[in-house]
Amino acid sequence: MMSRIFLILILLFISTITSARENNQTIRAAQVFYSEASNYVEFEKEVVHMKALGINTIIFRVFGNGGDRIYKLANPGSKTGVYFKTSRSPVLGDLLGNVTAIAHKHGIKVFAWMTTRHATYGMAGDVLDREYSLPERQYKTLPKLDLFNDKAIWELQNLYRDLAKYPIDGVLIQDDFVMRHMEGFGAEAKINYANTFNRTLDAKNMYSDLELHPNDRVKRIVYTDEFRQFQDWKNKRLNLVAEKLIGTLKETNPKLEVALNVSYELFHKPKNALSWFAHDKTLARKFNYVAVMAYQDQIMKEMRINLYEAGDLIADNTRGAISVMGSPERVIMKIQTMDWDTRKELPSEEIRYIYQKVESASPDVGIALVPWEKRNFNFIKLQN
Repeated sequence: MMSRIFLILILLFISTITSARENNQTIRAAQVFYSEASNYVEFEKEVVHMKALGINTIIFRVFGNGGDRIYKLANPGSKTGVYFKTSRSPVLGDLLGNVTAIAHKHGIKVFAWMTTRHATYGMAGDVLDREYSLPERQYKTLPKLDLFNDKAIWELQNLYRDLAKYPIDGVLIQDDFVMRHMEGFGAEAKINYANTFNRTLDAKNMYSDLELHPNDRVKRIVYTDEFRQFQDWKNKRLNLVAEKLIGTLKETNPKLEVALNVSYELFHKPKNALSWFAHDKTLARKFNYVAVMAYQDQIMKEMRINLYEAGDLIADNTRGAISVMGSPERVIMKIQTMDWDTRKELPSEEIRYIYQKVESASPDVGIALVPWEKRNFNFIKLQN
């Protein structure tokens, strides 16, 4: 049995390394949050426009959670769910088959962009995670799956199995595949923790000093050695769940390529990525691609730096990601095109500058424009 598992893991590793190299087309992607198309004729016109600008990959959102705009193409009977056929979730509309057929008709690949921990659709009880609220000093149930719960993972695998039945080219795993610093206190997590470390899982043991801003955001926190152990433990669990999801997808469709959304901190300050998200470089390497959320406007606001400093950081981030993943073809740098707070389009000059900084690190690295909002991006050299 062990030898069979080892063989499967080796085959997964080999496919991860080789699949990106076998694809001789550098990814130039449009990540679609929403489409105004009210029918497939209109959607095809949008795809033709993408093709004319050199887009060769569409990253298409196939889930809808609270607050997400529902595609006009859909005819939903629910406010949340997915855009593919499954019995494991409400179906907002079976769009993925037609979207993929239209894209393939024009020589464009399709990556289905799919949620993980937020795929709670109708589930409750022990399958949900709990967090420790620092302002309130108490535990609260989260609308996220507890990845220490085997039932939750099984339901997620079944959902992903149905997704992989479509003739898509890949899957981008949403950035909810993280366990933040004060998450991971669900019922099953507490049982697993006690069995592993022979002690009670208590959030108060995870920090020795805490100071909050007036708006209750963390101003300063000092983590304990037990917190570092806690994050390492959660990271190992994410690695295990990643293997299960990748295995499920590739078992159903061996040609599928799988990408993981990660924060820029992973290649800028990896200790922070582990502390804040339970992410590390080992996790990233399990995937065919790592999609780095190098969102320049967000970085400038978070770090209080200017565009040129953000550009240098993103170029360094690109080189760091290439070093970790082993080749530029396995890296997708995601460039922000919209202000997240105001929903206004960012200046073309800013987007062009960041695009050029990424290409200066390597012309072979993948690039995704996030989000795609029917803009004319012909100022960017998308075609290779």
